Amino acid sequence: MKKLLLLLLISFTAKSQHISGLVVDTTDTALSFASVVLLTQEDSTLVAFTSTNEEGIFKLESKFQGDFIIQTSYLGYKNHYQSFQYQGSQIDLGRIELKTTNIILEDLVVKGELSPMIIDGDTVNYAADAFGSKPGDVVEDLLKKLPGVEVQRDGSIKAFGEDVGKVLVDGKEFFGNDTRIATKNLDADAVEEVQVFDKKSDIAEFTGLEDGNDTRTLNLKLKEGKKAGYFGTAEFAGGSNSRFKGKANLNRFSPNNRLSFIGLANNINEQNFSMDDYFRFMGGVGSGGQMTMDRGQNPGVQKTYAAGLNSWNSLGKKTTIESSLFYNNMSNKLSGSTFRENFIDNGSYNTNTKSDQESSSLQTNLNLKLRSTLTPFQQLIFRIVGAFGENGLNNSFLNQSSDATDEFINRSQGINTYQANNYSLNPSLTYLHKFGTKGRSLIFETNAGFSDNDSFGKIDSENEILQNPISISQLVQDQKANFRGNSFDAKLSFMEPISKNVAVGFSGRITDENNINQSDYYDIINDILLRNSDLSNGFRRDYISRYGGINYSLNTDKLNFTLGLNYENSVQKGLLNSEENIKNTYEAVLPSAVLRFDLGNSENLSLRYMTDMREPSVQQLQPTIDNSNPFSIYTGNPNLRPEYQHGFYGSYMNYDAFNFRLLYLSFRGSYVQNSINNAISINEQLVRTIMPVNTANASRFSSKAEFSSPIKSLDIKYKIALRANHSYGQSPVNDVMNRTKVWGKGLTLSLENRKKNILDAQIGYQFYHSDSHYSRDVNMNQFYKEQGFFINTSLYLGERFTLKSDFDYQSFDQSFSDGIYKIPLWTASASTFLDKNKKFRLRASIFDILDKNKGISRTNSLNYNEVSQTNVLGRYFLIGLSYHIKGFKKE
Repeated sequence: MKKLLLLLLISFTAKSQHISGLVVDTTDTALSFASVVLLTQEDSTLVAFTSTNEEGIFKLESKFQGDFIIQTSYLGYKNHYQSFQYQGSQIDLGRIELKTTNIILEDLVVKGELSPMIIDGDTVNYAADAFGSKPGDVVEDLLKKLPGVEVQRDGSIKAFGEDVGKVLVDGKEFFGNDTRIATKNLDADAVEEVQVFDKKSDIAEFTGLEDGNDTRTLNLKLKEGKKAGYFGTAEFAGGSNSRFKGKANLNRFSPNNRLSFIGLANNINEQNFSMDDYFRFMGGVGSGGQMTMDRGQNPGVQKTYAAGLNSWNSLGKKTTIESSLFYNNMSNKLSGSTFRENFIDNGSYNTNTKSDQESSSLQTNLNLKLRSTLTPFQQLIFRIVGAFGENGLNNSFLNQSSDATDEFINRSQGINTYQANNYSLNPSLTYLHKFGTKGRSLIFETNAGFSDNDSFGKIDSENEILQNPISISQLVQDQKANFRGNSFDAKLSFMEPISKNVAVGFSGRITDENNINQSDYYDIINDILLRNSDLSNGFRRDYISRYGGINYSLNTDKLNFTLGLNYENSVQKGLLNSEENIKNTYEAVLPSAVLRFDLGNSENLSLRYMTDMREPSVQQLQPTIDNSNPFSIYTGNPNLRPEYQHGFYGSYMNYDAFNFRLLYLSFRGSYVQNSINNAISINEQLVRTIMPVNTANASRFSSKAEFSSPIKSLDIKYKIALRANHSYGQSPVNDVMNRTKVWGKGLTLSLENRKKNILDAQIGYQFYHSDSHYSRDVNMNQFYKEQGFFINTSLYLGERFTLKSDFDYQSFDQSFSDGIYKIPLWTASASTFLDKNKKFRLRASIFDILDKNKGISRTNSLNYNEVSQTNVLGRYFLIGLSYHIKGFKKE
């Protein structure tokens, strides 16, 4: 650490030899953030690049001497070239004057010139060819080399400190909002520019008025020669332990049509898309504060077959249609054990669970969007999002509970099976109308939702009470359930400008949600089905909300400010078994405020405050008893009230394009009144009955500070990230309120080289520590600590050979379980092109070289701590061949 601090000190204090100059226009006005590129005079090879600062000054460093060319460029100006000789001493090129161009922006394309990074207002443009992508690289490999852009281990992307929520291809959606599909399947070779910007909502783009619903977006602008034709990759690999991997993508583009296909088949837990749908069905892997410790490996051993189609078509000059269809068939074999320490008013007790699961999920997702510009003042947007699926689960289990002295109190073992069929369909329509007065607009939005879920379960378990008194019972039961839901939402908004930069908006909205949930339980006695009337019930819920609001909006070149005030009146009606009527009325005033202040081209401040009244779910309201685990019984509560939530968010970003330094600060928080938490009642046999109830309040806050900067003298880049979090909640146990506070703090430090043509290396250290404090008994207080380091390297040996190695070492220590978990995970690969055209590529890889991978997860809840361990993939070897497909029309 001392050596690292010394290097950082040297980077800021050492005086280096550099090339400098001043960039101005013909009026002698300094041009800030102009691109400056240093090229060799002999063959125009890129040596270094930078941008001017706010005073128009630039500085470049070169380790080489000789004859060079300085290329200076700025949008709307002619490129400027200046030749000079550099002998290694400091040199000032003086005043460089750029002249304006009369060429329209669409025609301003100069072939063969590399301006690595141009900042145009709120858009950052990266020239892909300037970052040395290798043949066979996908877009994800390119993004890892861009300043200010990070690819996380799960494939998600951050740009200038914020999560990227959308990836476009030539400005068009690609498989909806799943960012991983584009970055993991499209060839980097086809991309000309990567653009980073905050995409406004459809309404804000049409009206020109900010609504605060921006999304950090990447746009992959294709090369001119690759917009018409086809390209893609096909790959297959096989190896040890019967492991296999197949993957294919094919893209057919033309000016007015686009069609893409992706396919995937493997049994190595690999998905090039989001797993959200599967996780939601399987109960929300990672929910409830759970932290997965297996470093990117999904629990269990999964087999996946998936295929998708995405298309974009222009139906004339005024109408476009975008659509995608994705099919996913996944199965998972999961074995695991769980240790949980449960907190009660007079101490604690333990539960141990062992299970073997086989699950399957077959899901088809549909996304369709039609946009039509009826007139220059009218636009219509129609969208359908749908999903259809079949799911199954077979679970054999053993649950045991013991008191603080480790003496067993109860035991349950058996087999539970479930099957479900489901569908959902959500159509929506938006009509936008602009009037003759600039800023005056009318927006009508409506959407509907239809869903249905049929499930069937079989329970077969033997349950023993080992004390107070001893008893043994058998539960053999069939369970059938049908859930149907319909919803409707309509909103009308009117915007009226009252000055050049100020507008007032008025809106009204109504929502209506209807749900019917029928649950039928059948006890099996002597092979005869007998309906259990005590457990079976039908529940219908109608939730109607009416909103009215006003918004004040101020928009200037530097400032966007919106202040809103809404009133909500809601009525919840419930009907239980067609007899018991439930009716509750709620009302709330919901203020909101959004502020975005641009302090410069690469510096901004954002603040947001939102309020929301969140109604309980049907599952929380319906008094159906879930007895799949007879010693942990869940029932709903029809008397629940909605939560009232205050949400806070703030961020500050400063990117110094002159020195490639990034500073990003953020905080996020929520304060919830009438918070819904589980009340737990535990009897002497340690049988738990769980029911959701409203508690006084809950809160959660987190913050992050991130700073990255190059050390130019060493040709490396470092990044430091600090994070902290705090949460507070209440949970009643046996009618005694237990208040829980959790404090956490973490650090991430990484170093990587800047020039990646031959070697791409990154090394880092991570640390996180949290403490949990419980109000009932200070002896229950707990701590959790995680730390580790990682080394990721890629070595390019000429144009054909590539070696890669990823090593990740993590250790975990917690007070509520014995021992320290240590996981060293090492993966390596070697690849080579077999032909001079670089179409055939042979790759050999080995996963988990040390055979030490573990599936460990930790859950920290209001009334328990838990550690789980599951099976994951161990060491395996793959060798495969890929084929790169190209076929472009000549321009």
